Amino acid sequence: MAATKNTLVIVDGNAIIHRAYHALPPLTTKEGTIVNAVYGFAAILLKVLQELKPTHLVVTFDLAGPTFRDDLYKEYKATRVKADQELYDQIPLVHELVRAFDIPIFEVPGFEADDVIGTLAKKTTDTTDVIIVTGDMDALQLVDEKTSVFTLKKGITDTLTYTAKEVRDRYGLAPEQIVDYKALKGDPSDNIPGVKGIGEKGAAELLQMFGSLNKVLDAAAVGDERIAAGMRKKLCDGTEDARMSETLARIRTDVPLQFSLRDAAMATTDWKKVAAIFQRFEFTSLLKRLPREATQGMGEEKTKKGKGAKTSVTVVHTKSDIDALVRRAHTAPVIGMQLLPDGQDRITAGISAAILRVDHDGFIVPFDRCDQAQKDAVINLLQTDLVVGHDVKQLFLRTTDVAGAKLFDVMVASYLLDPGSRTHDAATIILKRLGIQLDTGQREGLFGADYEHAARELIAITSLYPDLKNELEKTGVLALFEDIEMPLVPVLARMEKYGVKIDTKTLASLSKKLAERVEKITKRIHTLAGESFNIASSTQLREILYTKLGLPTFSVKKGKTGLSTAAMELEKLHALHPIIPLIEEYRELVKLQNTYVDALPALVNKTTGRVHTTFNQTVAATGRLSSSDPNLQNIPIRTELGREIRDAFVAEKGNVLVACDYSQIELRIAAHLAHDEKMIAAFAAGQDIHAATAAAIHHVPVDEVTKEMRRGAKAINFGILYGMGAFGMAARTGISHGEAKEFIDRYFVAFAGIKRYVDDTIASAKKQGYVETMFGRRRYIPELKAGNVQLRNAGERMAVNHPVQGTAADIIKKAMIAVDEKIRHSWSTDIKMILQVHD
Repeated sequence: MAATKNTLVIVDGNAIIHRAYHALPPLTTKEGTIVNAVYGFAAILLKVLQELKPTHLVVTFDLAGPTFRDDLYKEYKATRVKADQELYDQIPLVHELVRAFDIPIFEVPGFEADDVIGTLAKKTTDTTDVIIVTGDMDALQLVDEKTSVFTLKKGITDTLTYTAKEVRDRYGLAPEQIVDYKALKGDPSDNIPGVKGIGEKGAAELLQMFGSLNKVLDAAAVGDERIAAGMRKKLCDGTEDARMSETLARIRTDVPLQFSLRDAAMATTDWKKVAAIFQRFEFTSLLKRLPREATQGMGEEKTKKGKGAKTSVTVVHTKSDIDALVRRAHTAPVIGMQLLPDGQDRITAGISAAILRVDHDGFIVPFDRCDQAQKDAVINLLQTDLVVGHDVKQLFLRTTDVAGAKLFDVMVASYLLDPGSRTHDAATIILKRLGIQLDTGQREGLFGADYEHAARELIAITSLYPDLKNELEKTGVLALFEDIEMPLVPVLARMEKYGVKIDTKTLASLSKKLAERVEKITKRIHTLAGESFNIASSTQLREILYTKLGLPTFSVKKGKTGLSTAAMELEKLHALHPIIPLIEEYRELVKLQNTYVDALPALVNKTTGRVHTTFNQTVAATGRLSSSDPNLQNIPIRTELGREIRDAFVAEKGNVLVACDYSQIELRIAAHLAHDEKMIAAFAAGQDIHAATAAAIHHVPVDEVTKEMRRGAKAINFGILYGMGAFGMAARTGISHGEAKEFIDRYFVAFAGIKRYVDDTIASAKKQGYVETMFGRRRYIPELKAGNVQLRNAGERMAVNHPVQGTAADIIKKAMIAVDEKIRHSWSTDIKMILQVHD
């Protein structure tokens, strides 16, 4: 009877850590600990378990200190740049992660992890398949009939398995020839010298001809004429280096270590232990990939007020029970509330049920079983001391305004504490903070929404209130939460509920006009191309531009599918062929037609006759509001067609639209934050700030500033706040890089305060790990610690921009709250605030 096949997976710990660290952005925990390499390692480990299904698993690591290779060749790996300290700091954390999975770790002094891997692979029997998980191609020399290499091609998700066939397909060599290949060509990454003057092609051809390093060197020594004379000399002169390089490159398979396959057997994983460490590192997305039993019951104690407290969910529908619940709720210091809609239309839907959390328990009050007095009594619970919920704006959409409501929105609190995250839904917050993965069941069942799930969710959400409030206070954003963000919630609800009126006839006329223009431009493009093709197809467009028309491609970026046809790449070719401006115009017209002209009429609510957007309060890290379904903050206004679209937004008959704006708010804030006397003086004098900037840079009176001067000054005024350098300035204004650099230098001389602000803000952000607005809105910037220079530069731009743009967002929100207050208490309620936009 044949023995059962085992599968031993050997993970090259250091190689995976390095790959993950450089492939992922610098993810951090709330405490500021960088964990991107740990996250990547964990993600790869889960992928290995799922896809390779090992019966046995081990992880190997390098130990600090010299190895036998350093003793053999003092220059071994001498050219390697020392890795970032942030990478080294994560190695002990990865060790903890591996131990949480109960996976044995192997590391041996004086040897590299590769040698440990080689030894472990050779110690297995013929009944065991070995898979080496690594990002290091050195391991290919270990491939044989029972050993394969599972390697990372790109990032942490794109993988490739190498058997002997794949090695031959890539290198034209057998796996056992890979060592000799490196001995001949060398390996710059490890500073292995090889034979001077022999590269990859020459090394491969020699080994294909003679089979091994020894035979190649022997043939050169006897003057074998199959080897060119020049190469024979290189081989003879480099024989000693080749022999040493072969020793350096060869992975040892005789490392002194004790290994029994039994020790690596995959026991039943304690998934709760894994979930606990994922929760500690805040790996919310990875928690979702664990078996359900891993997170069930975790954090239960956090949802209970005291030891032994139990939670229950009760359906309440009799008058006496509802009265008792209302009385109980009025005596509770904190309650949780959610009002579930009775239809799909969030604007016109009524209430199907109220979900309450009072003390430790959940209650469901189906409104179809209540009379109006009972419904009013439940809704008026919004006037209790404190109501906690998630996305409490929905409470205002479901009801008329309730005076005196004091609300705590867990979604908004989560956003303020972690503005870099774009996910603040209830399930994610509960999983991240409590470790509980609620059983979602059927969100929509035969009789409507899953009320019990909603109640369980509300119980968990409400339990977060004390900790979240403490965190808000500790991080200094409680005032921002209480004075700006929460008062804004009902304001946004009123704006969404009222909506915006559009003139559909105007848009229909514009749609016809656009269609005619698109048709004309399409014909012109096809004429220039010499054939008809789908302009919207990047594949067909690429073929026309780069193959048929032969446009130069030296500066065009190349993606996975070939040369790019993205707008930024076509901009580089703008002046080289008349087809490019036409394609750009075609794209702009089609975008206007699809996004606004044809889309907006379809979004008019059949009941209200208006368009109702959603204002997103918890998306932009700067604190700016965003708008979706539809996005009404991006209506183009700078072109003639854009203005025609804007004109389709109209007031009700007998009313007018009034627009209120701050003049140069971000530049005024920048001047204030930077204490720049010259810029402050220009604003105080009521000058055109861009003209004043141009005058200061060019040393001319304001009345002598030309349009070109002002245009350049405007570009730099806004560009500096967004981290624009000389290359960006040159691209935006059309001047040379040298001229742009000189222009920026003169700007910083004229406005020395702005220069100090930029430098001081970046320095402070690097030290603290975050920046703040004038109102305390904090943004953590882990990118400043990234190993990748482009990410670090992006982090510096965020650091400079956030205090300015974020403060502007805070001021706008305060203004919205003040205007809303004035409308409701001093002016006529016939006045409605309907939109908020930003440039």
